[in-house]
Amino acid sequence: MTLILAAGGSRAGTPGVGAADGFRDNLILDQWSIPFGSWIDQMVDWTDMNLEWLLDAIKWPFEFLIDAFIGDFLIAPWMSWLYVVLGITIIGSLIRGPKVGITAGIGLVICGLLGVAYWVRTCETIGMVLVSVLLCALVGVPVGVMSGRSDGVWAIVRPILDAMQTVHAFVYMLPFIFFFSIGTVPATMVTMVYAVPPLVRLTNLGIRQVPEEVVEASRAYGAPEMRVLRDVQLPLARRAIMTGLNQTLMMSIAMAGIAAIMGAGGLGKLVYSAIQNLDIGAAAGSGLAFFIVAIVLDRLSQPEESDSGNLLSRINRAFTHRRDPESLLANIEESAKKPAVETESNAPATVSERRGLGLSGLAGLVAIVSVFLTWSNDAGLLSGHSRSADLDLGGQSFSGLESSGGNWIGLSVLALGIFLMLAAGTILRRPETETRWLTPAGSAVAAIAMTVVVITYLMWRPATGTVNYSDGVGVYVALVAGILATIGSLYALWTAPYVSHRPLRQSVAWGRCAAGVFVVIIIGIGAISGWTFDQRGGDLNPDQQARVDVLMEEAKADQNKAALNNSLIAQIYNAARKSNLIILDGLTEEGGGLGRLAIPVGIIGALILLPAAGVFGLDEHFRWRWSVVVAGVGMGIILLALSWIFSLATVTDMKIVTGVGVFLTLVGGVVLLSSSRSILGEFTRRKVYADAVTSQVAP
Repeated sequence: MTLILAAGGSRAGTPGVGAADGFRDNLILDQWSIPFGSWIDQMVDWTDMNLEWLLDAIKWPFEFLIDAFIGDFLIAPWMSWLYVVLGITIIGSLIRGPKVGITAGIGLVICGLLGVAYWVRTCETIGMVLVSVLLCALVGVPVGVMSGRSDGVWAIVRPILDAMQTVHAFVYMLPFIFFFSIGTVPATMVTMVYAVPPLVRLTNLGIRQVPEEVVEASRAYGAPEMRVLRDVQLPLARRAIMTGLNQTLMMSIAMAGIAAIMGAGGLGKLVYSAIQNLDIGAAAGSGLAFFIVAIVLDRLSQPEESDSGNLLSRINRAFTHRRDPESLLANIEESAKKPAVETESNAPATVSERRGLGLSGLAGLVAIVSVFLTWSNDAGLLSGHSRSADLDLGGQSFSGLESSGGNWIGLSVLALGIFLMLAAGTILRRPETETRWLTPAGSAVAAIAMTVVVITYLMWRPATGTVNYSDGVGVYVALVAGILATIGSLYALWTAPYVSHRPLRQSVAWGRCAAGVFVVIIIGIGAISGWTFDQRGGDLNPDQQARVDVLMEEAKADQNKAALNNSLIAQIYNAARKSNLIILDGLTEEGGGLGRLAIPVGIIGALILLPAAGVFGLDEHFRWRWSVVVAGVGMGIILLALSWIFSLATVTDMKIVTGVGVFLTLVGGVVLLSSSRSILGEFTRRKVYADAVTSQVAP
C-alpha cells in the first residue's frame, strides 16, 4: 500500500483538504493511514498456509482431552447421570469430607432435575473447566517452579504475565478465533490463557518463600537438585500452589460464561442463547445450574485453610487480586500461624441430653421402618394429581417409597430418620463429640421438619376423579415417630451444654421480626397463586384445526405467505392452550390444598420468631433454642413445597407443570430457615480444660 506523504497535498476523491488546511485538517489522517490491519491479516494468512502443523500441535491436547473427557466419558451414551453424581460425591468425600461430597452430589442432582438438556450442558461445563485447570496446572506449575528457582526465567516470564493480566480477555480472544475458528476447543484455550497467571505467580512465590537455610541444609547433606525440589521446596510451597489452583479454577468458572460468545458449549451457551431470545425461563434455569456448578467446583477445590466465604466473595477476591494474587496468601498464613489450644476439649453430653437424643434416635429408626409399610390403598394420593392411571388402583397398596405411595414425602422421612439415628449414635457413642449438624440442634430441626412433612401427606387432598383412596398404617407410624423425635430432640436441646462463641447483641432483632412478616405475606400470596398448570386439555378443537390446515395449505401454495401463516398458526395454538389451561391454586381441594397447611405453619414460624428475636427476653440460650425451632419450621415448609414439586415431577405428564405459587412457598421456607442461620452458627459445645475439674452429671 502506498502512503501519500505530501504535506498539504490532496488525495483524489477527498474533498476539503488543501494547502490552506495542511496538517490541521482531520481528513489528512486518511493520507497517512497505516495498514496495520492488513499486516495482521497477511500474517494470519501466512501462518494458516505454512504453520498448519504447529497450530494442529497446539490444538491437539485440548481437542483430545475435551473429546475424551466430555464426549467419551461425561456425556457418553453409556454414562448414567447417577454415576456422575456418585463419582463427584465420593471424590468430594475423600478429598474434602463427607459433608462437602454429599452437598456437591445434591447440587448436581438439582442440575439434572432441571432437564436432560441442562444435565448435558452441566457435564460439558464441568469438563471444560476441569480440562482448562488441568492444562493450566501442567503448564503453570512447572513455569512457576522454574521462575522461583531462577531469577533469569522470572525476568522473562513476569512481563508476559503482566501483559496477560492487563489485556482484556476480549482482545486475545481474536487471535484464537483467527487461528482456530470458534467452538469449545478455542474457547478452552482462551480460558487457559486467562486463568493461568495466578497459578504461575503463586507457585513462584511459594518456591521463593521456602526458607533458604532449609534448602542449603538439604544441599549440604548431598541431596541433588531434583530431590531438593521434590522433598523440600514443593512440600513447603504446597499451600501457595493449592491457593493458585483454586484461583485458577475461579477464573476458569468466570470465563466459562464469556466463552459462549466463541461458540463454546456448556451452560454458558444456554445463558447466552436465553439472553438473545429473551427467554426468561431458560435464563433462570441455566443461570441456576451455572451457579450450582460453580459452587460445587469451588467447594471441591478450596484449600483447607480458606474454607470461609461464599462463592461470590471468593470470585470477587480472585478478580480483585488478579494482578497481585500473592496477597491472597497473607490471610491464610496468619490463620495457619494461630496456635492451637492443646488443653481444651468438648464438654461431654449430659444425662438428659443422652436420653433425649436416644428417644429421637429410636424414633428415627421407627420412621425408617414406616416408609416400608403401606402408605396408600386403592389410588395414588400424590401421583393422582399428575397421572390419570393412579386415580383408580383398586385392590393395590403402596409403600412410602413407591411413586404411587409416599413418593418424595416417604423419601424425605427416610432421609430424616437416618439423620436422627446418626446424630443420636454420634452423641451416645462419643458424648464429647462436636460436629456441626449431628447435634441436638440438628436433631430438633430434622424432627420438626419430619413432623411437618408427614402432616403434609395427611393434609394432601386426592385429585378430582379419585375413585377410592385410604391412608395406610405407615403414614401414621411416621407421624408418631416425628412427634416422638421432636419431643426427644427438644428435651436434649434444652439441657445440652452449648455456649455462644461471642456475646449476642443485647437488643431485639427487629429485622428478624420483619422477616417473619415477609414470610407470612409471601406464603399467603403463594397459596392463592397457581400451584399446578394443567395443559392436557390444550388440543385444538375442530374449528381451530380446520383453520390451521387452511393456513398450512396456503403456505405450501405460496411461499410468500409462509412467515405470516406460521405466526397465525402459533397464535391459534397459544389461544387453544390458554383457553383450555387449568390453573389450580394452593387452596382448592382439586389442587391438593397444601396452601391451607402452608399458611398456618408459616404463621406459627413467624410467631416463634418473636422469642427467637428477643422480644420476650434477651437471654442467649433462650433465643438460640427458639431459633432452632424456627429453623425446623422453615425446613418443614421447604420440604412441603419440594414434596409437591418432586412428587409431580416423578410421574407427571409433560403437559403438567408446577406453578409459581409453590415456588413462593419455597422462598418463604428458605427465608424462615435463613433467619436463624447466624445465631445457630454461633453456638457450639462448651469447652472444658485440662486444669479444670469437671463432672457432667447434670440431670
